[in-house]
Amino acid sequence: MDVYLDMTGTITDMRSENFAMYKLAEEIKHRFAMSLSADEVLSKIEEYRKPIMEQRDKEYVPIRHLVLEAVERLVSRPLGADNSYWILNEYSAVHSRYVKLAPGALEGLQVIRKVAKHMGLITDADRPFTERLLNSLEIAKFFDSITTAEDVGVGKPNPKIFEEALKHGFSKLKIYIGDSERRDVKGAKRVGMIVIKIGKFSESADYIAPNLLEAAKIIQNLPGEDNP
Repeated sequence: MDVYLDMTGTITDMRSENFAMYKLAEEIKHRFAMSLSADEVLSKIEEYRKPIMEQRDKEYVPIRHLVLEAVERLVSRPLGADNSYWILNEYSAVHSRYVKLAPGALEGLQVIRKVAKHMGLITDADRPFTERLLNSLEIAKFFDSITTAEDVGVGKPNPKIFEEALKHGFSKLKIYIGDSERRDVKGAKRVGMIVIKIGKFSESADYIAPNLLEAAKIIQNLPGEDNP
């Protein structure tokens, strides 16, 4: 079987993801001597980037670029090369410092790696961000392929990103694990994958699991391609 996974909220802990964004806002505030609080800076960044990110299934704009554009709006001027590079780099760096694995994620990855012929990652994140985070979490070794929205030009639930990822696999049985009903479940179902949703409820997923370890246990009990 080929098993593909979402990253944010599936492998990583959302509380730590949110904390990383807060720390980024805090560092931006200090670097540019803003009178706003870190919470206000974060709110302004989210206000700018979220409407654009909601359209990622039509056209993908790298998230680090959206953060840069949001800061330029806050300071009301174009940023020089040094400051622009700092923001583009710090977006990935701060996440690599603060983002943690979700409970059960490491154990789940270990179980899946033992049964999957191909193990891939499908994420709406930027390519540099993804590679840096996987390395900081020490889980890059689990994946045979990584497909990001930046690579493809569109994000989930657009079937194009799933179709591109599936080119790397070779098994008839293709499984996807994610936590978003719209982006993950509906997107993967469009290309005929068996879907396990991380969460408590789903309208369309084939299975539901509270965390990645429990999702891995479901996969262990699925009939193999040679044993229908």
